[in-house]
Amino acid sequence: MTYAESYAEARDAFRATASAAGGRLASASIPATGVEGEELTIDWAVIGPRNARHTLLSISGVHGAEGHAGSAAQRAFAAALDPHDLGDDCNVVIVHALNPWGLSHGHRVDPDNVDLSRNFGDFGVPLRSNPDYARIHDIICPDHWDADLPGRVAGLFATLSAEWGAARTLTAFTGGQHSHADGLGFGGVRPSPSHRIFRRIVETELGRCGRMAYLEWHTGFGDYGRPLVVALDAPGSAVRVRMADWWADQDMQTGDEAFESGEMPDWSGLLLPGLRRLAPHIEIVGAPIEIGTVPNLEAFEAVMIDRWLRLGVGPEDTALRRALQAKLRAAYNPADPAWRARVVDIGRAMHMSALRGLREWRDEARC
Repeated sequence: MTYAESYAEARDAFRATASAAGGRLASASIPATGVEGEELTIDWAVIGPRNARHTLLSISGVHGAEGHAGSAAQRAFAAALDPHDLGDDCNVVIVHALNPWGLSHGHRVDPDNVDLSRNFGDFGVPLRSNPDYARIHDIICPDHWDADLPGRVAGLFATLSAEWGAARTLTAFTGGQHSHADGLGFGGVRPSPSHRIFRRIVETELGRCGRMAYLEWHTGFGDYGRPLVVALDAPGSAVRVRMADWWADQDMQTGDEAFESGEMPDWSGLLLPGLRRLAPHIEIVGAPIEIGTVPNLEAFEAVMIDRWLRLGVGPEDTALRRALQAKLRAAYNPADPAWRARVVDIGRAMHMSALRGLREWRDEARC
């Protein structure tokens, strides 16, 4: 499979592959243009019967720069899928490039600096605060970049971990916030255009769904070329046990293994909890999936780089800027052919395992 190098190439390849699999295609534009002035759309395909009670939902490009891998994973699955295997009450919904601006321009966030993975909270109630973020904002979001910055940030993280504990510190750094529009993990103050389009997809395609297999594709954290499943359900819960059974043979790494402390951040505004709020009638098994690229501190450095390249102060064309752009690409879309081949294999296998588990779940309900 050809690994797409641009948003336009990924979009065309997705639409062609999904159509060949019998998918019914739809799209919605966002109010922004691509790096080459192209129109930007969120595209989705429905394969199998409409209004199925059992759905596999796959989402790529929540963080735009990570969307190349997610697109490849989705296309590998669609190319291997036989729609006749779905039966009369199971379908597949694939959402491609939820953040098309980020995918086109090579950034994680959308044009308004909103991290879509922190934008799916309930905006009908007071926004959740992250007061610890204010203590670190000026350090992790500098106007000027210098070679010692990553070391200072690592030192700050160690100091705060000793003072606050790992979970609180991880939440400060990565949990999401609504107070600093120019900061990291900014969840916005209203639903983003991508959020509104996703809500439309839920309303139009998932109204009758009762059970779902869920895969949301990311890159960055975790062991190189290995799937890291960020399980958001409680250990021992029925959905967590079912998910572990589906992917037992996938050599997956869990989130608590990926963080050296064994503790997890308290994230806000994530897409999966947002979907559960939008569609409480659906029982969902699945998780966000990272495919590892760089060590954790380098992955966080990439988040800082992404922000500085857009909002920092500095000349447009310098050796430093080019070096940081290369680090950003290495963290989200490595050029290594072996890593890209792993993405394709992981995408095909984990989708297929989830679909097999979903069909078995459907059959259990019929007994």
